[in-house]
Amino acid sequence: MRIVHISDIHLTENGTEIWGINTLEHFQKAIHKIKEMDGLDGIIVSGDLSNDGSKWTYECIDRAFEEIGVPTYCCPGNHDNLEMFYRGYKPYHYKINEKFEICGWDFIMLNSAVPDMSRGYFNPDVLMRLLKSCDGPVAIVLHHPPVEQDGWLNRKLLDNKSHFKKIIEHFHNVKLVLYGHSHYASFRTFEDIIYNCSPSIGFAFSPKLPKFEIACGEEGFSLIDTSND
Repeated sequence: MRIVHISDIHLTENGTEIWGINTLEHFQKAIHKIKEMDGLDGIIVSGDLSNDGSKWTYECIDRAFEEIGVPTYCCPGNHDNLEMFYRGYKPYHYKINEKFEICGWDFIMLNSAVPDMSRGYFNPDVLMRLLKSCDGPVAIVLHHPPVEQDGWLNRKLLDNKSHFKKIIEHFHNVKLVLYGHSHYASFRTFEDIIYNCSPSIGFAFSPKLPKFEIACGEEGFSLIDTSND
């Protein structure tokens, strides 16, 4: 299985800059790089497609993914406007508390976004139900980090992350967890599960820099190549 993991695009209507950063330009550069990749089985987006929730941003993202022509699946982040998402984005791309399959892997798109809150929360009953229906190796996708982060980024977490850990301990077929929100790239392994936080496409942070200082040049996405083993 070969997939691209994207997070935190943070588009604004008509490309308005954020802190002097053109997130539309960063997104277009990323799309250009992804188009050049061979053998992609899917694109996973772990939230915050839009920064302002405008219909224009979702329409722009939709057109870009359609041009790539690879199956694309998205879950919401805390900045996303679900009403505008449905109006401007292809509904078959959008998944919330659902599962689907890529190359024999079961992907669970878990909603952790809470209206008007930066921190996240997921429904334990939903995750338990979805995991019970999975037969193959499982990848869980959500927006908020379910594990500890480095430095000051540790404030941007899933509020009920202890529930997340307790649930997945009972399912040994969980192999991969994809998330974003921290705007910082990391790969971690806990109890044979790989946790990948994708760097933001829009703008990146770093625990080595002061809080909310932009880490210029560190924006991007993750490429994950694995097997059914």
